[in-house]
Amino acid sequence: MSVRDTLSRLGRDVAHEVVVNVLAAVAVGAMAFVLLGGRIEDLYTRLRPNAPVSGQVALVTIDEEAFYLWNPYDPAPETTPRAMLAEIVRFLQAAGARVVVLDILTDQPATGDDALVASVQAHGRVVAAERFSPGRADDVSPFAPATVLGEVALPAYANLGLEEQTLFSGQMTVRAVPLVTSVSRARLSGPFPTGLVGGFQDDESPAPSLALASAWMQLTTNPPGDLTSALASRCGGTPVVCTGDAADLGLPETGVPLHEPLGLNLRGPEGGDGIPSVSAARLLRSLGESALARTIGVDLPITVPADIGEQLKGRVVVVGRVDAGANDQFVTSYSFPAMQLADMSGARVHAQLIDTLLTGRHLRRVDGTAAWVGAAVLGLLCLLTGRRAASLHLLGWGLVTVALLGGGIAAFRMFDGLVLDVAPALAVLTCALVAVHLYARAAAPESE
Repeated sequence: MSVRDTLSRLGRDVAHEVVVNVLAAVAVGAMAFVLLGGRIEDLYTRLRPNAPVSGQVALVTIDEEAFYLWNPYDPAPETTPRAMLAEIVRFLQAAGARVVVLDILTDQPATGDDALVASVQAHGRVVAAERFSPGRADDVSPFAPATVLGEVALPAYANLGLEEQTLFSGQMTVRAVPLVTSVSRARLSGPFPTGLVGGFQDDESPAPSLALASAWMQLTTNPPGDLTSALASRCGGTPVVCTGDAADLGLPETGVPLHEPLGLNLRGPEGGDGIPSVSAARLLRSLGESALARTIGVDLPITVPADIGEQLKGRVVVVGRVDAGANDQFVTSYSFPAMQLADMSGARVHAQLIDTLLTGRHLRRVDGTAAWVGAAVLGLLCLLTGRRAASLHLLGWGLVTVALLGGGIAAFRMFDGLVLDVAPALAVLTCALVAVHLYARAAAPESE
């Protein structure tokens, strides 16, 4: 054998060993991903570019600048000033927002409530957030703090639902949201535990999520009480069980009953999802002249800048805090694979869920038995075709694994949320491919 042939063979052997070792590492990681409950849609979501949005949802973000403009002597308030919220609602009414969503708790009475109640009542289509722990199977439902806007706004719970431990950290990631749950409400009249039960108590009534209530109000002209009545006739128990899905309320079909977790088909990362976002500071600056006139008893119309009007008119507008003190950040699929740092504000998660409810673009998973049968077939074929374990075999099946992953991503993108769970196939096929070639290398000296 010539020196050239020897070097050529040595190069092929080294390349083969490198490829097999890399595949072995990938195989271990893929199998760990599957066995530890990894979600392939996290990868799909991370690799998909921004998804299309409906053009019916917008955000108003309250940040440090807005608080400083409102009161430079208290630029980081623990409780959002109610009078500031009242001014924001007034502006949104002037801008033509169809539905206003206050993703801010108003469970305790505070200064400025009269102005906020008046502005909410004047707008007429406002959803007010409540927060509580959903009813559990042991029939123990914690009291939910009722919003002070309950008489003039549609109350809805703001919990983002079924948060799960991520694969690689102790952080929590938002994956799914039940659209209806049952709660025991009580108006709070003092700090816990004294004064817990105040003016009224409402036991085990079905309550809509913030997203469901907002989407329903956007698509219908019915009074808010109609949604409460519709849920009461279709849902009951603790934990709550519903007999229908969102289509029974006039929304696009979700594919699951209202009480079951609805997977989040996220539309894009924070600030890059196509949902317009307007800073509350811009609204306050635009409100300045009108607000100043009101202090001297003159009612001037609010001037809405043209670009802001285009972003807000006729839409569901979610108002939420994004400042550091809000503590309203969540881990989503866009932090994949680390899944450690909160990367999206709660208000934006709500906005994206509202958008998917309005369009019906929900996650549809093809997994379970089909995924594992396909994995077993591919693994068996890899073993049967690997008797000689040539480089062509390694290349061919390597391309198959790449095609599987690429096909899943393409399907998720083209059909907006179609999840082909190829994780079992990738794990089994990669492990089989590594096993075939490791065995071939171990047996090679004996066969020569």
